[in-house]
Amino acid sequence: AGSFSETIELRCLDTPDAEDVSATYAFEEGRIVDVDLWIDEAPSEQMREEAVDTDAIMARATAPYDVWVQMDKGEMGAAEAIASPDYQIDGSMMQVMSNMSVFRGMMSVAAEVEKTY
Repeated sequence: AGSFSETIELRCLDTPDAEDVSATYAFEEGRIVDVDLWIDEAPSEQMREEAVDTDAIMARATAPYDVWVQMDKGEMGAAEAIASPDYQIDGSMMQVMSNMSVFRGMMSVAAEVEKTY
């Protein structure tokens, strides 16, 4: 992940707080250098219908809250999520697959953060 310099957007739909949440992470040489957070009332028509700008974002992953919780708890891995019909990836699947270590790393870091569901 050391040379990874791309932008990834992760969208969580229908949180328990009745929100849709989008977090966009900009990486430079394997480090996150910027995070843009967008929270809107669910269902956010604007967020859900927004086209992905593949010139600015390498990949966008969208899933319902329950799927993100399963991944965070280690009940579902990144490869399983990608194969799930509830998990949608927009962008170059070739780039996503060749950078799976980045996605696994993000999941590993997120799993260590203390939280309540």
